[in-house]
Amino acid sequence: MDSFNQTKNTDLLSDLQEQASFEHASKGQRFANLLIDGIIVGVAQNIIAAVLGIGIYESILLSLVINLAYYTGMEGFAGGRTVGKMVTGTHVVSTNGQPLTTGRIMLRTVCRWVPFEPFSMLFGDAPWHDTWTDTAVVKGK
Repeated sequence: MDSFNQTKNTDLLSDLQEQASFEHASKGQRFANLLIDGIIVGVAQNIIAAVLGIGIYESILLSLVINLAYYTGMEGFAGGRTVGKMVTGTHVVSTNGQPLTTGRIMLRTVCRWVPFEPFSMLFGDAPWHDTWTDTAVVKGK
């Protein structure tokens, strides 16, 4: 599955629909996104944990909070892009043509916490967090 069509509705002429075609990001781009964003979240988590002097359990909770805030903030306010996606020239879109909502972005992030979810990309066209939330990472701005 290399590309898909997404329907965009216009406000004035909702009965006329424009088809936009997107090409899925490669697995290499997806891995680069994961690596770059993981480094950013990890560095932020370690700095805050060191400043606060918190233990391992609190650090795990802090990591989840920072992860949720990072992805929700970046993808929500930067057009579906994180720093990693900006570097690789990719962004997140909804596969059903609807705009990305904060709730969908948050759910997408929480889905990443499922054990073994990062490996789901190796065994299919899309990782579980995309499949479960009807989203896709595509090439382009």
